[in-house]
Amino acid sequence: MAIYGPAISQILVRVSFAGMFLITKAALAQGMNTYAFVTYRAALATLTLAPLAYFYEREKRPPLRLKQTLQIFLLGLLGNTITPISYITGLGYTSSTFYATLSNLIPVIISVLAVIFRMEKLQLKKRTGQAKVVGIFLCVGGAMMITLYKGYTLNISSFLKAPKAILKLLDTPHSSIASQKNWILGSILCIISITSWSAWIMYQAAAFKDYPANLSLTALMCFMGTIQCSIISLFMNKPKDWRLEWNLSLFSYTYSGVLCTGIGNLVQTWCIRKKGPVFAATFNPVSTVVVAILEPVLLHVDTHVGSILGAALVIFGLYFVLWAKAKDGKVKANDGLHDCPVKENSTNVEIKVEANDTIHDFPVKENNINVKITDESMVEENNAKGLVPRDVTIAIEGQSKHEEV
Repeated sequence: MAIYGPAISQILVRVSFAGMFLITKAALAQGMNTYAFVTYRAALATLTLAPLAYFYEREKRPPLRLKQTLQIFLLGLLGNTITPISYITGLGYTSSTFYATLSNLIPVIISVLAVIFRMEKLQLKKRTGQAKVVGIFLCVGGAMMITLYKGYTLNISSFLKAPKAILKLLDTPHSSIASQKNWILGSILCIISITSWSAWIMYQAAAFKDYPANLSLTALMCFMGTIQCSIISLFMNKPKDWRLEWNLSLFSYTYSGVLCTGIGNLVQTWCIRKKGPVFAATFNPVSTVVVAILEPVLLHVDTHVGSILGAALVIFGLYFVLWAKAKDGKVKANDGLHDCPVKENSTNVEIKVEANDTIHDFPVKENNINVKITDESMVEENNAKGLVPRDVTIAIEGQSKHEEV
């Protein structure tokens, strides 16, 4: 389970996000208020995470300073205010499949922003740099195809039928979904949403790279988002828009806030810590596939050839970029001791390392014979216990040197 845990959890998270795209789309068709949704969603996420953060991280949570408070405020603005408002508004003009497809652009947008802000070099002479460029062009081309070209309509709903109970709950006739479509405006809003989310990821990684209390940080960002969305909603909403009833809107608030914004973000953070951001991003197309299959059946939305082709281009482009980033990550991991000053004709080299350190691609040049590696973290302990020195065997250009440490 430890081996497959991150992969299984990522699949479950992406399926839950696919469910959020479908449920919020159906709730919008039934008249759900945009600003009430983003406010209740952030508030429920805060109520879910705050108790956990208080009890599990109260000993390691550092005190907040003014600079950190302002940074969290900005992160809340990007991730919990601009992103969901533009997402839910754009979703009302487009479709769940469209937004799920565009969400695959997030790793690509992060790469572009990293190059623009000089956080990353493109290195066009290397295969990884060329792959990133190809991937970016494929993703941009796919997004443009989805936005500007529709083509023939595929009547998937005529072949697959949903259970009557689900259709009754969603209650979304074809006219209610299609009546508000303004595809170009919706596309712009969706792109703003994923760009804001990409900026949120980048800024969080830069500003809170070594922050020891990730759960508390997420709860504080959701709290800031709740305040910001509440202020905006006071100017945009009428009192009746805040009314809670037992309907699909209430289910959408709860599902999106607790399961996706709260628990979903926690699971993704855990997966990123275990396997890295590239691993987490590779599962984004799961949401696209699930939504593309279920939306025509549940919401009676037409599927077009242009959408299928554009989604394929976006997913192919995504994997080009992810492959390049994975290769770049391996190069950085193997940098090791490349700058170690070992000169020609050296016969004795001593390297001191800490416990669990590894040596990658050690640049031993001609005629280096004796290499001594000392694990300093174990010397005092071994001496105190009267233990014999450990044996180290090192292969140098086909020769093996046995050295006591």
